[in-house]
Amino acid sequence: MAVFRGEQPDVMPWFADLTYWCTAMEYMRKMPEKYGGENGRIQLYRDMGCGAHEELYNLPGELSYNDIKIGYSSEKHSDGTILYEETYNTSKGSITAIRKFLPTSVSTAYVKYPVSTRQDLKVLQEVFKRQTFKSSYALQHDRLNRWKGLGLVSSLPPRTPLQQIVVIWAGLVNTVRLLMREREEVEETIQVMSESDDPIYDAICRSPAPAVYFGENLTSEAVTPSMFKRYHAPYYRKRVAQLHAAGKYIFVHIDGTLRGLLPLLGETSVDCAQSVTPAPVGDVEIERLREVAGPEMILWGGLPGVSFSPQHSEATLIGMARSVIKNHVSGHKFIMGVSDQVPADGDIRRVRMITDIVEGEAKN
Repeated sequence: MAVFRGEQPDVMPWFADLTYWCTAMEYMRKMPEKYGGENGRIQLYRDMGCGAHEELYNLPGELSYNDIKIGYSSEKHSDGTILYEETYNTSKGSITAIRKFLPTSVSTAYVKYPVSTRQDLKVLQEVFKRQTFKSSYALQHDRLNRWKGLGLVSSLPPRTPLQQIVVIWAGLVNTVRLLMREREEVEETIQVMSESDDPIYDAICRSPAPAVYFGENLTSEAVTPSMFKRYHAPYYRKRVAQLHAAGKYIFVHIDGTLRGLLPLLGETSVDCAQSVTPAPVGDVEIERLREVAGPEMILWGGLPGVSFSPQHSEATLIGMARSVIKNHVSGHKFIMGVSDQVPADGDIRRVRMITDIVEGEAKN
């Protein structure tokens, strides 16, 4: 919080998202018993000495849909894969998403996106026109109490409209095709989605959480500068003004390539670019991150998640952590973090190793 307030912290903050690693350990039945349940998770973060954030965000309320029938089904196969089907039935028609769970990576990906045509966009508009939101802050109050001092409690609104279309509803290929062939309908859909967000942001402004997490999953490989300027930036500016007026801090998840978008992100007045992934996984070297981002925006990241896998040397990870400290400790606008997550095969001892490096540098 000192970094977000523009103050000098006693040590460079250090966060590690352990949610994926925990999910994998639980799936493979390898999670140590002492780390089971929420109390166990709290103990895990205490033992590792790192901050939590993915554990501590939530949408402060519940979404529902009037006159929309949503159907769910699943089909498990002998190889451990599971197909999940989700269908939205509206007066304008139906759309269906199919996702596949892969036991080898303990992760899920889309097999079929629900939106690919003009008619699908009309159905999607109807879904959002029928969306309602009821606020609730009980979980945030609980997190602020139980996890006090262990991380950043934040509100998680839906992704911004075009980013939702890219990540959830259409996928990148379908989105680009629709922008080329049905731009007017895409932009009408974006407007409907934006209006459906209004009650959510009103509730977030009243929430007890100090921060707001735009979980965008931005990458320059998927979102071009022209797309960002036309669709993302105006929306960010609108919500940033609203949230800053309510005293909230905003951090945006940009966990892919950086060169095309990081300079533009800073121009929107968001407080922080989160999950910043440097070269060689990303496309900007650690020592050049500040140059590319500009002078004002807080940067959060610096350690690629893959470097916590035993497939990569500890020496490489140590060198990157020391480089982050060397190049970014002055100015107090950097939060060290895993970009994006400690992976399923991650060596959890490396998390504690980074804690020792960060605290050791502070003593020096």
